[in-house]
Amino acid sequence: MVRNLEELGPALQRIVKRLQNNQKLLKLLYYTDKDPLHKADLSAEDIKEKIFEKLIKVVPRVGPKETANSIIVLRVAGGERDPENDEFRNISLIVEVFVPLTQWIIKDPNLRPFSIMGEVQRSLVGKTINGIGQITGGNFTLSFLTEEISCYEMSFEVINYG
Repeated sequence: MVRNLEELGPALQRIVKRLQNNQKLLKLLYYTDKDPLHKADLSAEDIKEKIFEKLIKVVPRVGPKETANSIIVLRVAGGERDPENDEFRNISLIVEVFVPLTQWIIKDPNLRPFSIMGEVQRSLVGKTINGIGQITGGNFTLSFLTEEISCYEMSFEVINYG
């Protein structure tokens, strides 16, 4: 349960670490060709230098020069206070999934954006984030579509059952 909003930053960092531990997700984000899943795993150094705050972001800013790769952005959408004890019981999270249209097709029966969303869902749903609760949800909507890029939004809640 979140008692103070300062607890959200470390919790988001733990969620990012959980996403960075999913090599299949990292490959879908990093490799831009049609066969990303058969590429080499990314090393810890690659993840630090090429993934964190470049392809998996907690700072919700994506500029026009950053659209060569698929990117996911984690953001806190809001929180709901428990009126009885003044703590946050439910925290709403949004994961935005940006995929260039030229990269939708991969050598897999699936399409890249749905593979990415499936891996995000696999990495988060049902997992407990120490100190704040369990992640539920995984609903998604198409946020926007341009001639170059698509953006899906996935919604999750971190629920404290205590």
